[in-house]
Order: sequence, then C-alpha cells, then structure tokens
Amino acid sequence: MAAEALDPREDQHEDNVVDLEEEVDLDLDAEDERLRAEALGKSSKVRVAGKVVHILPAGDWPSSAMRAATSGDWDTWAREVIEDDDEFSTWSDANLRNYQIEAVFTELGRKARMSMGKSQRRSGSRRNSQRR
Repeated sequence: MAAEALDPREDQHEDNVVDLEEEVDLDLDAEDERLRAEALGKSSKVRVAGKVVHILPAGDWPSSAMRAATSGDWDTWAREVIEDDDEFSTWSDANLRNYQIEAVFTELGRKARMSMGKSQRRSGSRRNSQRR
C-alpha cells in the first residue's frame, strides 16, 4: 500500500501559523549568514586615509553599482557598495586616484575570483589558418 501524502496544512495551527518548532532539513532563517558568506564571501577591507572601509563582496553588488563601475562613476559605485555612512565619507573625502581605484578593483576581483571589467586585448586573428 502506498504511503499517504501529507497534507501541508497539517503542519499549521488553526490560525494558519506554521509551527516554528517543527524539525526542518534546512533553516534559512538560522543559516542565512553562513550561506551568504559561503556564496558571496566577506566584505573586503581597504585602509583609506588611516581608516578601514568595508566594501561589499562583488557578488552582492546591486546592478546600479555595476552600472556605475562600468561608467567610471566612482562616487555612485562607492555609495552602493560601502554601507556605513562614516566609511563612505572617508572614501569620498580621500578622492582616490585612478591607479588606487584600479588596485581596489583588482583585489576585489581576486577575492571574488572574477574579472572586474577589464577586457583582454585581442591578439590578431582568431583563425589558425588562412581562408583559401
């Protein structure tokens, strides 16, 4: 005889509230911080003007930060990826040079194991042989 399918409503009280004490296979509420750290990594720490600034991991950047980075709008990018207002002020006040921003992006890309926007140079034809 086949096992009876459980009615999902059986796990709920009369007032339709799910029992929080019920044993579950994965508790996203309890595990979210760990899962997030595993999937995205941790914030990068950059010392700027003698203070530490935390930058969100690249996998957690909103699309507006990606657009700002692509267009070189560093103030908008920083506002999106530096959550602490005092740290953002430190970053903005530092008025970093392009080579410094590039160094930050290189490190962020290394930590995220992804390219942060620099495209590779093309080197001649992609074909190995000439057309006849």
